[in-house]
Amino acid sequence: MIFEKRVLWFKTIRYALEPWPDLEKLKKNYAAIYLVSYEKKDLPGFSVKIKETPIIYLNRKIEEVFNSFNETTRNEIRRTFDDKIPGLKIIADDQNLDANYQLSKKFEYQQGRVPEKISMYRGCRLFSAYLDGEIISSIICYDNNQILRAKAICSKRLTVEDRETYKIISYATRRLIYEACQWGIKNNYQCFDLGSVNFAKENLAQFKLSFTKDLVTEYTYTYKSQWFELLASGVFIKKILKKLLKL
Repeated sequence: MIFEKRVLWFKTIRYALEPWPDLEKLKKNYAAIYLVSYEKKDLPGFSVKIKETPIIYLNRKIEEVFNSFNETTRNEIRRTFDDKIPGLKIIADDQNLDANYQLSKKFEYQQGRVPEKISMYRGCRLFSAYLDGEIISSIICYDNNQILRAKAICSKRLTVEDRETYKIISYATRRLIYEACQWGIKNNYQCFDLGSVNFAKENLAQFKLSFTKDLVTEYTYTYKSQWFELLASGVFIKKILKKLLKL
């Protein structure tokens, strides 16, 4: 998947998953380039960050995938089957981008992060849980027709005080991982990437690792032009302000 945006007058591009086009041509057209790969590559002019990402392989039956989840996770998912929770509706490949985006946007603010624009979500695959018609949990995925990769795992849990509703949100979020796997298997996907693990965020790391112990090395390659690097460091803005103050 490809995402383009402007930072002031600079054009940037992000490839969430491979394949990529000719990188030298990209450098001529974009001030910043962001690439993700599961392979170590020699890319002149690019810096690299290395993380680990949990992978659920989908080249097997959904029953096998489900049985690979840890016992607690399986039990919590089972609580969402057979209409056991009144009013709960699970939608795989949801088409309601606005509802999913608004949930993600609020969740990002609650985490102290500035959310991206909705344009950075278009083309993503959506898996959603609704309770009495209101969205309560969402998994938003990059999709390259072979791999699903979690861009955002978000829910209303941070704003809920009722303990029972909190539990329902927790169960539903786990069910969405199951649904994404089932959808991927039906559509001949290779794997579901749960997104890189930040072990400093213990709860999220434990959540992801409750579904799989298979960790793959993820490489994020970044190119920034000289002018964009100055902008990113704040030097560019400082130079402009100095000039303006002298006028």
